[in-house]
Amino acid sequence: GLQSTGLAVGKPTEFTVDAKQGGKAPLKIVAQDGEGTPVDVQVRDNGNGTYACSYTPRKPIKHTVMVSWGGVNIPESPFRMNIGAGCHPNKVKVSGPGVAKTGLKAYEPTYFTVDCAEAGQGDISIGIKCAPGVVGPAEADIDFDIIRNDNDTFTVKYTPPGAGSYTIMVLFANQ
Repeated sequence: GLQSTGLAVGKPTEFTVDAKQGGKAPLKIVAQDGEGTPVDVQVRDNGNGTYACSYTPRKPIKHTVMVSWGGVNIPESPFRMNIGAGCHPNKVKVSGPGVAKTGLKAYEPTYFTVDCAEAGQGDISIGIKCAPGVVGPAEADIDFDIIRNDNDTFTVKYTPPGAGSYTIMVLFANQ
């Protein structure tokens, strides 16, 4: 929970404070996001000189956690973490005439849109295949162009090379 990267909005994260060598003193933890908004940190005394701490980032911006023991910052405190937007492949939307079940025409250019605006962080990969018999005896990959739009959407353009069945696969963060 204190590493500089790899943390995500809405995902609870944890860290442990080991005060076994620190004698008896009060532990104080203060956390805030990059806008100065306090972040609630739950602290549980494990009863063995260690403390389990957890928090859930609410915004995809830098967060800072200050840990002090007996009024003195521990080594490396404050800790600064970059919080990512998370990854939500289930929020990717695919629409447009190029993914319609019927109505596509062979040799006629078509397109579809992949909307990743609510999906968070992740890479997109796309594949289009035609069934055996469309362009040869085996399943074949179809060429396509991807245009990245400004609003976290992509336009995918392709031309079906013949009559038959097509499979379009859209992966976001390998899912």
